[in-house]
Amino acid sequence: MRILIAVAATAMTLPALAITNIEEKRARDEEPGWHSKAELGFDAESGNNEKRNWNVGLNTSWQNDEDRFFAWGTRAYGSSNGARTDDDAFFHGRFVHHHKAAWSQEVFAQYERDPFAALVHRTLLGAGIRHQNLFSGDSRWFQGAGAFHEEVRERDSEGEYDNQLTRLNLYSHLQWQAGYGMVQTTVYVQPSIDDSDDVRALWQFAYSVPVASQAEVKWQWQSRWDTQPPEGTEYHNHQTHLKLVLRF
Repeated sequence: MRILIAVAATAMTLPALAITNIEEKRARDEEPGWHSKAELGFDAESGNNEKRNWNVGLNTSWQNDEDRFFAWGTRAYGSSNGARTDDDAFFHGRFVHHHKAAWSQEVFAQYERDPFAALVHRTLLGAGIRHQNLFSGDSRWFQGAGAFHEEVRERDSEGEYDNQLTRLNLYSHLQWQAGYGMVQTTVYVQPSIDDSDDVRALWQFAYSVPVASQAEVKWQWQSRWDTQPPEGTEYHNHQTHLKLVLRF
């Protein structure tokens, strides 16, 4: 098992119902069988303010020549001056079947909750197809298309309410070697089939550089858009993230 520990990170809080980039969770060129890694993080502040924030995540996968299963889950908790400020959970599981070298089919399920962002819970089921182009070295380009149905329970000033809708899921992911590091960029677009004015999008750019045989530094920038964001949030959100990753 490979253990991954984020020992230095800066990031803004993710909004509820945000698009999740699964490309960074896919294993690359793994041998057949099981492979897992864990991610741990903890932040603390004392003095004028007492703050505690921790998170834990597990990413696991299994594969053979034709099939692959991978899943990950995260759990986060935060408090400020003794009051709880974060208590969210997330799980995603995906099964992939490769028909040919370049084509595959996928089915997936997801669950999340973020009560401090007005999300009581959200579940979704979906499926899609995926195509890949392999270039020289580690350069690859992936395109995917599919759809998913989601059920959401949210909370506002008047209480809790349920909502159901179906979305298309369109994405493109490109990665290539640049000098000593690896560049990755991903674009997602998720329009609602039920409401053409309801569209979510994500653009993510990342650059990682190895600093030792078992360590790398990764910088990530991303922008999210939501034409119908949850009450009290903006329709766009920009983030930057920096972390040191150790594998052993």
